[in-house]
Amino acid sequence: MPKDANEELVLFINDILEHVFVIQFVISIAGVCMNIPHLFILLQKSMRTSSTNSIMIGIALCDLTVLSDNVFERVHHYWLKPIDDPCVNQSPYWYEMALLIGDVLRTFCERASFWLGVFLALIRLLIMKVPGNPKILSKPLLGYILVLVLLPISLFHSLYYYSGYSIVPWSSPWTPGKDCSGFPSNYSEPQFIRSFIDNKNLFKIVGRYVFINGLSRILVSVLYPILAISLFHEIRKSAKYALGALSKQNSKDRHRTGHMILTMTVFYIIASAPAGASDFVQLFVEIPTNSILETLVGYGSIFLSALFCLNATSHGIINFLMATKYRDTVKGVLGLKKKRVEKSVFSVTRSMSHAQRVCLPGTN
Repeated sequence: MPKDANEELVLFINDILEHVFVIQFVISIAGVCMNIPHLFILLQKSMRTSSTNSIMIGIALCDLTVLSDNVFERVHHYWLKPIDDPCVNQSPYWYEMALLIGDVLRTFCERASFWLGVFLALIRLLIMKVPGNPKILSKPLLGYILVLVLLPISLFHSLYYYSGYSIVPWSSPWTPGKDCSGFPSNYSEPQFIRSFIDNKNLFKIVGRYVFINGLSRILVSVLYPILAISLFHEIRKSAKYALGALSKQNSKDRHRTGHMILTMTVFYIIASAPAGASDFVQLFVEIPTNSILETLVGYGSIFLSALFCLNATSHGIINFLMATKYRDTVKGVLGLKKKRVEKSVFSVTRSMSHAQRVCLPGTN
């Protein structure tokens, strides 16, 4: 392809992919609105009864952190600090520090969310597969332990890279544009940038971080399909047993939980597989400068973030549609759950006779 034609195609693709930022922003807002009530429901006492629910609390916390960081960045970029506004300092110290902290939170929570999803499917598979269903697998404590182990590991990996940055003053101060009003004459403010402290080892540190991060995402994208297929097989295999050995309601609840986690696993596959492929390309393929591949990989990270946000937004909906306990808890919180009127039986012993009567509440 001629060079000019290639450049025109790259510019055309750039124009189209610019809209990915807007898509990510809209999905993130929807995700925040969905995940706040979702987390509130998961924290109810009636929901904190199993290891899988404990893990879902950890997932919801991670998802909400990532979604909130996306909303924070986009709100500042579009409205509070638009890049084309000459009257606003784009790089004050607090904002650069907030972006740095946000990057740490976003990367470690996104990674932890994917791995918590892996363990969610794995625990459910073991509960269905292991003979006798050991109680330890179902205890909420196991889920909390997994969350408390995975979060620090993921955080440590993010800090390995981001702790090398510091916020330093830019060489020249910021000055308002000529048409900006409300500023005194010769007004200026310091502006700051993010700078890596150890420039000599920058490429080594970045290389290790990208390699481990890419390996993690590739491993996740491989494990999810395996777990999904195993879960599907186990659900089908246990269907006859559940119908024969359990009550009809228990059988339904058992399979709805299995299908719910299977559905969440499929959504995780959709969100993680492209990310794993993208990391594989960046790790092992030489990407030419100003090429179509460079453009796709560059904007691909935002697209993959949008996929993650879409996956995070779906969790509350999936739980509501497929989990009876979750649905009952929602109804209870909203005051929509019908109160059951129970009959009480009193036995009254009298001399020479036994009288029994059935009393409804309020009966004399």
